[in-house]
Amino acid sequence: MNTDSLRKGLINGSSWMMVLLSGCAIQDPLSGQALRDQSLPKLAIPTQFSASRVSGPILDQAWLKQFNDPELNDLVAEALQNHPDIRVMAARRLQAQALIDAAGGAQYPGLGVVGNTGGRVGSSGSGLTGYYIGANWELDLWGRVRNQVAGARENARALNAEQEAAQLSLVGTLTKTVWLARGLQDQARLSEDNANAAARYAELTAIREKIGASSKSEVSTARAMAAQSKEAEFVIKQSRDQALRAVEILVGRYPHAKPLKSTELPALPPPVAPGIPTDILERRPDIMAAEARVNSAFYAAAEKRMARLPKISLTAGFGYINSQVFSLVNGPSSSLGVGANVMMPLFQGGAIEAQIAYQNAEAQAALANYGKVVLNAFGDVENALNGEMTWRERTIVLQTQLKEQKQILRNTEQEFSIGRIDQRQIQQQKIKTNTTEINVRQGQVDALTQRVNLYLALGGSPTP
Repeated sequence: MNTDSLRKGLINGSSWMMVLLSGCAIQDPLSGQALRDQSLPKLAIPTQFSASRVSGPILDQAWLKQFNDPELNDLVAEALQNHPDIRVMAARRLQAQALIDAAGGAQYPGLGVVGNTGGRVGSSGSGLTGYYIGANWELDLWGRVRNQVAGARENARALNAEQEAAQLSLVGTLTKTVWLARGLQDQARLSEDNANAAARYAELTAIREKIGASSKSEVSTARAMAAQSKEAEFVIKQSRDQALRAVEILVGRYPHAKPLKSTELPALPPPVAPGIPTDILERRPDIMAAEARVNSAFYAAAEKRMARLPKISLTAGFGYINSQVFSLVNGPSSSLGVGANVMMPLFQGGAIEAQIAYQNAEAQAALANYGKVVLNAFGDVENALNGEMTWRERTIVLQTQLKEQKQILRNTEQEFSIGRIDQRQIQQQKIKTNTTEINVRQGQVDALTQRVNLYLALGGSPTP
């Protein structure tokens, strides 16, 4: 064979090899409108949220700093470092990357070696000595291996998004719990003041009964009110301690119910522009995780369908053998060989079709779950927007109520100072004022909670 013929043969062989190695292209991942059309074909997504009163794009910034709360920032940093859920998700990310590496290994040739050295046989010679080096490479003609690798990558993407969702949920839960604990710390103080005022009212009523100015029924009523106030104090203090322990657990500490450094609640930031509904589909990590799960399931189904097609592998090997027991014609022997293997499933008792049906069902379930997650996300945003708007209005009403109640208390104290009323009326107004202030504090906590719920619903990072 001359040089030109050899060169042409190599070129033709290389061309055919490239065709074989390129194989069939695999499907691109589903996303965006194509994914929504399959998961929610009848859903008409509006151009803006119905409960929003502010228009404009979402400000993509770390929302935690909007509250200017140094103690909260320190607690969040501690939780992200110490909470067990974060470490669990980090380990799962490592698992996912290992699965990608394992699946990707099938794209490369496998290489193995076998060696043998024989012992002495009798007294006249030795056993066989030799080795064999073999290589095997499955040609991914139909895309089975590539679908497997793509599925592993989508699975890793889902795990990464789920870790982001876990971090977001942890920060949101911790933030709301810190403010709840602060609010309850202040409410516990007010409830204790209420219990003391109710006890004083009962004492004054008992004194009046001794001089005939009050009845025994009035004394019993006053004492029952004092007991109710004391019970309310116990309930609020227990709730406070539970909230404090919840904070400590979230940051990875032992739950001692240690009071927080601050009892102040941050001011509610100005209203947020939520953007358009489709924005959250690319911001919320739980939606991105559900999208990746859909694609992972579809790639797994495609991989199972490839099992019906023949597997073609290239093989090559080199061997060497030597023996002083058997007479080798030309001394030690070596050989080099190449070949191809074809494996075609003919009858599996329906196992392949059953596996395909199972994976198809998994893909449809993942698709339906994506639609569910998207609908829930839209609901989360609308509810949070409406909740914050409602609490802003309620806060104004509560603040007005507290202002007037404090004025009533001042008027009552003035009337007592000139002898128009007795001291019991002052204790009654103290209880009403404290109760109103408890409602105001709880309203502040609820308004801040709705803002955090909105940030969680919109997605995005809470920290820089």
